[in-house]
Amino acid sequence: MNSIRQRLLLWLIVGMLISTGIAGLSIYWLAQDEVNELFDYQIRQIALSLPGHSQLPDIVTEDEDPEEDNIIQVWNAQGKPLFLSYPSHALPRYAMSGLHTVTYQQQSWRLYNIQRHGRYVQVAQSMAVRNDLAAALAVRMLMPFFVLIPLLAGLIWWSVGRSLRPLQTLTVAVAARHADAMQPLDEENLPQEIKPVVIALNQLLVRLNQAMQSQRAFIADAAHELRSPLTALKLQLQLTERASTDEQRSIALTKLNQRLDRSIHLVRQLLTLARSESSLEVLPFTSVDLSILVQEAVQDLMPLAEAHHTGLQLDVQPHVLVLGRQTDLRTLISNLVDNAIRYTPDAGQVRISVTREAGQAVLRVIDQGSGIPAHERERVFDRFYRREGTEATGSGLGLAIVRNIADAHHAVLALSDNMNGPGLVVTVKFA
Repeated sequence: MNSIRQRLLLWLIVGMLISTGIAGLSIYWLAQDEVNELFDYQIRQIALSLPGHSQLPDIVTEDEDPEEDNIIQVWNAQGKPLFLSYPSHALPRYAMSGLHTVTYQQQSWRLYNIQRHGRYVQVAQSMAVRNDLAAALAVRMLMPFFVLIPLLAGLIWWSVGRSLRPLQTLTVAVAARHADAMQPLDEENLPQEIKPVVIALNQLLVRLNQAMQSQRAFIADAAHELRSPLTALKLQLQLTERASTDEQRSIALTKLNQRLDRSIHLVRQLLTLARSESSLEVLPFTSVDLSILVQEAVQDLMPLAEAHHTGLQLDVQPHVLVLGRQTDLRTLISNLVDNAIRYTPDAGQVRISVTREAGQAVLRVIDQGSGIPAHERERVFDRFYRREGTEATGSGLGLAIVRNIADAHHAVLALSDNMNGPGLVVTVKFA
């Protein structure tokens, strides 16, 4: 049973029935105590009210149901019966005095025995009479409950339905929305139990709206950026087909290969950016040795550095650990070093350092390129943004990918000038 309404109705009605049953038992026990106290007083008064010195009449009383009456027995000092109210229900003489309960012929009796003026008086009453009377009193006292139970059940059914109506209204409102409807739900006049759910839904709608807008912008930018290289690739292919000599064909094939490499790099960067924007926040972090990761990334980029005649200098402290995802941190390092190699002139130098400063792991990539003016340092993190006059080939996505990964790892990303000459310093400080 997964219905909140059914669960509430079941537990409330069952609880009401259990409470009524407990109340009935309590009333029965209280009524039984009152009846016992009353009848004990009655049989004691009967025994005390019998004449002491006068001659007792020889009375034999027959009744249709003598068990509902008191059985009175009197003996003299020698144990001879002097009086018996119901001879057919004679009980044996019990020597004990006062009030007590006995069992005779599988039936419980309540007795009161007393000796007065040389006579022994015994008054008995069946316990079944008392129990029946207590049960009858309890049933009479519970009659209002039996009448109120259907009324209470109806009231519970109505109140549960009315209390859950805001939840049903919320369900209908959410179900009626289109997939692109991101307007917040109304938070006014809501019960306290439902309002946190609506607030959480509105916060989720805000995040979904931001993600959808980001994806739409990404798709639009990607379509725009892919159009130019693909068009250029097709034109270069046509020029290659029109080449009339081997020398022209060789030159055209070289340019075609270069344009194809640029297109492949752009598509790879687009896929990396899409993955960095969509999956980082939900993936678990593990302990990663940043020192080893930097050495491996630099080793992978060594062919690119050799092609640009750029030297790579490593200054890495051992065992610098950070919390993160190894694949994404490798992407961050690779993009930073790749950018540094591409923007550093031939025969230049790129320095990569990993240190621990004030308890923080710090990654720095220092190039000898033209640097970035201070007023443009925030814009270079935008997707597809490339500075005017930049001769190095690229997609304009590298630093956008780096920022996404840094933000997901709660790292601080900063750009600054190279104090030892021309170039840019990219610093990543991990928490």
